[in-house]
Amino acid sequence: MKKWYSVVVFFVFFLFSGAVNSFAELTADELLQVLIEKGIVTEDDIVKIKEGRIEEINEEWKPSPQEKEFVVKSARKPISINFKGRVQARYTHIENGGDLGEVTHQNAFDDSEFDGFSLRRVRLRWYGDVYDRWQYHVQLSVDGDHNPDKLDPATPDYELKKQDIGVKLQDAYFVYKAHPFVNVRVGQFKARFSPSYTTAGPKLPLCERPLVIDKLARKREIGISLESPRNGQWDGRTHGAKINDSQFFYAIGLYNGNSFNHMRNDNENFMISGMLLWRPSPHFILGTSYAYDQMGYDYETTLLGKAIEVGDHYEYPIAHHKVANNLQLWDFNCAFDWKPVHLQFEYITQDGDESRRQYGYGIQTQIDLTDNFQLTARYDEFDPNVDVDNSLDSRWYTVGYNWFIHGQNIKWQLNYSFREEMHGKDIDNDILVTHFQVLF
Repeated sequence: MKKWYSVVVFFVFFLFSGAVNSFAELTADELLQVLIEKGIVTEDDIVKIKEGRIEEINEEWKPSPQEKEFVVKSARKPISINFKGRVQARYTHIENGGDLGEVTHQNAFDDSEFDGFSLRRVRLRWYGDVYDRWQYHVQLSVDGDHNPDKLDPATPDYELKKQDIGVKLQDAYFVYKAHPFVNVRVGQFKARFSPSYTTAGPKLPLCERPLVIDKLARKREIGISLESPRNGQWDGRTHGAKINDSQFFYAIGLYNGNSFNHMRNDNENFMISGMLLWRPSPHFILGTSYAYDQMGYDYETTLLGKAIEVGDHYEYPIAHHKVANNLQLWDFNCAFDWKPVHLQFEYITQDGDESRRQYGYGIQTQIDLTDNFQLTARYDEFDPNVDVDNSLDSRWYTVGYNWFIHGQNIKWQLNYSFREEMHGKDIDNDILVTHFQVLF
């Protein structure tokens, strides 16, 4: 390691030697004498510089172990705290031309009581670096205008709707960069299963994710994931965002499997998942995921489930010698990008010991008309029970646009969904949704 001052002295010496004719009152030797008097250099240093023996000066000034330690520490990433937020104001109009209790709803906001204005998403997050290879991320949400305890437990998908509203801890995890090809993620975060669900929320091309994602995809969980580093978004659906151009992405995870904000594993079972994405060309990506999940019974509503009182003690009931519903899920997805057209497809199927097979898929596209205006469309199909044909079997056709007023930071989205029931009588339940998003 070269001593910085020897380079400076060498530079000053030749600079002033070349400029001596411009300063007749001060010769080069006089300048060097001034440097010696000021203690910047020694006479021995001057001799060595004139004779070209600069390396000897560097050798004499090798840093001590304490200096080396200081240099290493100063090169490390400092502890950082970054803050960002999102506010997404929403207006909804839902046609109420029949019994909406007999049709499929996407989430808590897809309900007649949210007809009007609401706060769809408010997010506050803190993230940053701890040390060289350690990062952290914490995110809170304030969604909707009331708390989950105001929902009717008798409504369909009650457990899913509870996750959509109220004040909640969304994410709390850290990432350890163990190797250039391996990151370790631990805490509460989005399970590595669906590319659509792991796409950043502020960059979604439609107001909501595909219907099958909200119904079947594995969502936020507490656990650990070993995965390859990711620098950017999966594909071009996230307008203006950098795309992760690695040829492969993989993730293997172990989770509690009982959704997020359950601080304990309430059924003593675990969920495992694997995710693989392959990019054979810059314009195309192909992926698949698998998850094995052991879910507790529907009536397990507390952290440790809901036991039945038997005499003077409580027991957890067991059906068919099993303590849970063993679920197997497969996800198949692909995406195509060739500006100005972006296309994505995702299919999920779920089957279990104590439940019938379900499936669904979504096909969506975005067309960039200008740098800040985009047309969007999606087709959703979902069947919650392949053995039963009824009005819950749904086909949705959604069209809309995105106006990027200031990129994703200020965005106006509008979607209109034409909803059809695949079997049974059609019910008027079309929906208009518009979002105005501000990131700060």
